[in-house]
Amino acid sequence: MVATANPRRKRILGAVVSAFTCASLVSGCAQVISGVPTTVGGYSTTDVAGLPAADGPSGPKDGAPQAPLPVEGTDNGEMDKIARNAVADVDAYWAEAFPDAFRGKKFEPLKRLISYDSGAPGGPLCGQSTAGMVNAFYCPSEDLVAWDRGTLLPQLNNSFGPLAVVTVLAHEMGHAVQNRAGTAGPNDPVIVLEQQADCYTGAYFRHVAEGSSQYFQVSTGSGLNEVMGVLNYIRDSPGTSDFTGSNAHGTAFDRVSAFQYGFSDGPQRCAKMTNQEVTQRTTLFQNWKPAQQETELPIDDKSLRAVEDSLHAVFRDTGVEPPEIVAEPKTCSGRQPTSPASYCPETNTISLNVPELRKIATPPSKSSQSTGYGDFAAYAQVASRYALSVQKAAGYALDDESAGLRTACMVGAWSGLLVEDPIGQRNPVGKLRIVPQDIDEGVSALLGDESLISANVNGDQVPVGFARVEAFRVGVQEGLSPCTTKYGD
Repeated sequence: MVATANPRRKRILGAVVSAFTCASLVSGCAQVISGVPTTVGGYSTTDVAGLPAADGPSGPKDGAPQAPLPVEGTDNGEMDKIARNAVADVDAYWAEAFPDAFRGKKFEPLKRLISYDSGAPGGPLCGQSTAGMVNAFYCPSEDLVAWDRGTLLPQLNNSFGPLAVVTVLAHEMGHAVQNRAGTAGPNDPVIVLEQQADCYTGAYFRHVAEGSSQYFQVSTGSGLNEVMGVLNYIRDSPGTSDFTGSNAHGTAFDRVSAFQYGFSDGPQRCAKMTNQEVTQRTTLFQNWKPAQQETELPIDDKSLRAVEDSLHAVFRDTGVEPPEIVAEPKTCSGRQPTSPASYCPETNTISLNVPELRKIATPPSKSSQSTGYGDFAAYAQVASRYALSVQKAAGYALDDESAGLRTACMVGAWSGLLVEDPIGQRNPVGKLRIVPQDIDEGVSALLGDESLISANVNGDQVPVGFARVEAFRVGVQEGLSPCTTKYGD
């Protein structure tokens, strides 16, 4: 997040289309839940794309059978059991969904499934040696899916749970889907194939969330949060890879967005992820000038003023009286503070707890025990309280879940208008600039348990992570207008 001198401005009342877009893949209850996927305009605080928003059991179903699929090289251990069942389940889903999605075509099962241990001496597989290959992949020339049971799958399982393993295998099966359906051309960049595969993964998890899986279950609350957390974790580093790179998979924002498209709208939406469509929304682009290199903006008076000026510039066209921002906690009659930033409607004041903001701004690293996310995630907390002042002036309630979704959307709209990129030829607002890594910090914070980015005036966060990220994404990609038209009372 950097402050630069760029006076160009753009009105925010209309829809703003951003140019946005997988890191190399380290690279019980069987009740059917009814629901119809939602499309643009159908948003709710009580459902997730037409399914009831709720927590519940997520992971392998109790008593699920062992799939009879043959797997070469298997040790028949726990990781291979989950992987085998995942492939069988994804295969069953596509056998049913493929003909409807792709003009009556039949989905043919994969020719080979291969398990290997990357820590073993290894052998040749699809033109590579499996020794040290911590990965899972689809090989189109041999129509096989292979996975590393020695390092990759245990790491994913230990970090995120068994659904992480399912997520990775569903993604690789997504490549088999696009190969059979012909939804990607021979000259399409790798990023297009990866975005489609993430989208097809979302379509499959819709099937699981509806209770239709024989092997797995996922709740629309914490369960989907876990799955999206995997995509958030396994991502490309913005600025280090470009859109046309041979290993470009997408930023966290891009990957989660593609997953949500598939979950909400089904396989047909994934097939629409063409080169042109992905180019228009990718956040995966190289830093193009030295001043744009990723730097952490410190939490100090100068930076706070830069963020305040940015918020004033972005929301100026709303005609709202800007709130006062003070860098110390202040009392508000009858209201409890919401750390690290509180909005007092009665005085139109935002008061900050600077030490707590600094904790959020400290990104995690191998050498520290920080639970923070980075500078943008911290300043997005401030922006969320600013968004409440805009809603107050417009006459909206500030204490319900709709306020939380409007807030996330408005923070997204602010974010989208600070990005300057060479692909979408954006015309940013004000002087403050952010890079794609900042937007990924916002996604990470939104998937956390405590964040004000999607919280109402009382600090109550929208309970479902899918809805939080979706509202933020709508703001980033479409601008300010949808924040009230789609998330109004």
